[in-house]
Amino acid sequence: MLRIHGTMQSINTYKVRLLLNMLGTPFELVEIDMYGGEHKREPFLSLNRFGQMPALEDGNFHVGDSHACLVYIARQYDAANTWHPTGAQAEARVAEWMSKSANEIHQGPWMKRAKIRRPDAIKVPDDEIDARCDLILGFMDAQLADADWLAADHATIADVSCFGPVSLLDISGYDTSKWPNVRRWMDAIRGLPGAIDIEGKSFQS
Repeated sequence: MLRIHGTMQSINTYKVRLLLNMLGTPFELVEIDMYGGEHKREPFLSLNRFGQMPALEDGNFHVGDSHACLVYIARQYDAANTWHPTGAQAEARVAEWMSKSANEIHQGPWMKRAKIRRPDAIKVPDDEIDARCDLILGFMDAQLADADWLAADHATIADVSCFGPVSLLDISGYDTSKWPNVRRWMDAIRGLPGAIDIEGKSFQS
């Protein structure tokens, strides 16, 4: 069975669990003791030498980084290539928003929640983090003004990756109501079959 090594509260691990659940692909979550540094030593480093969660293990194949995991899962377990569409333009649009997820969204929305969980590790002032959130959510809101999804005319792994951190902003003290198109997009993802929150609970229940 496919195994995901990470923690329930890791946003990057959540992205991978979310896609697997929406695809209906069985998997096992192997809980890692992050605070004990388990991801910084063997055997985890054999799965992801960078010591970052999550790591994916599928038979003899393993890969680290949430985006690499999403790409692998989409190609391996979505025969219709819906979640990671093919074609130069489609792949470029997905890559564009995956890059925003790894950079601007990571430096804003992801960091907003990370500072609550580990304030000792995040030294960036709250107002700076909020400004970063404003910047990227402004871009997202404009993109979604005349589109339902970020990269295609249907949900893709770009939406999954960006949704993870953005979906936790409201409970992290950042009000997303000023971005109505982003709020509509989040509701659309929550309404997809198999969509779950970070605790693993269905949004439809």
